[in-house]
Amino acid sequence: MNSLLNKFRTKVNSVITGFDRIIFKGCIRPIMHSAGMESFLVARRVLNKDFAEYAKDKSQAIVGAAEDIANEQSGRGVVYIPSLKERKESLAHKRQEETGVKDGLIGVWSCVESCNTFKSKFDNTKTYPSLSFERSKCKHLYFYFDDPAYGFMSVRLQTWAPYEIQVALNGRQWLRRSLEALGCGHVVSGNKFLHIDDYGLAQRLLDEQVGTDFGSVLRRVSAHRFPGYVRSARKRPCVLLDFLAIGGSEGLYLLGRQRPCVLDE
Repeated sequence: MNSLLNKFRTKVNSVITGFDRIIFKGCIRPIMHSAGMESFLVARRVLNKDFAEYAKDKSQAIVGAAEDIANEQSGRGVVYIPSLKERKESLAHKRQEETGVKDGLIGVWSCVESCNTFKSKFDNTKTYPSLSFERSKCKHLYFYFDDPAYGFMSVRLQTWAPYEIQVALNGRQWLRRSLEALGCGHVVSGNKFLHIDDYGLAQRLLDEQVGTDFGSVLRRVSAHRFPGYVRSARKRPCVLLDFLAIGGSEGLYLLGRQRPCVLDE
């Protein structure tokens, strides 16, 4: 980055540093291991050998609830994506452009992807079926929405036990919403800022993101975007949301052009 700055130092107007993507991984910790899931089933009087059928019923309930939410909030049902090569985020952006959604659910998409789950196998030592942790595939739901404060966001929900989740925020979209709220002019193209009237203000807003109470942000999201999630697990949710990864970015804003442009390292 420093070499790039030195090379274009006569044309650089400002440099701002902040979050690009902010990703959280979540799980229901008590059922993330075989013994925990077996105890969960015992409490519900479900035999280990019937795990697949039990999980299937819960999966159908989650997908059905998602279908209702998609229809009620976006006017369209869950859209199935047959190919893993299809970019779900691009589909969401395209629909947002078509519908003009600026606050609320843009849409819900589904696809079959790899997942962590359990399989019932006969245990010769225990002399009865037990659960083993393994990799498999199941349907995942992708909720895309635009939040008044944080901008474009997504939630990925695994519909098969143990129901892992992922919440993704976009630091630049978040900054855009913050600048709009303060009336600071700016020019954007996709996920890039081409110009900001007050770069100092932008940097202060990016710095404030670091001190955000992400727990409250995630609780607010989970309350509206995880259909049937708590019902499928327990009366009181026990969800562990881990700070998985943050992608940092620096934007170099160049002068001397009729149209502002940006270079990203």
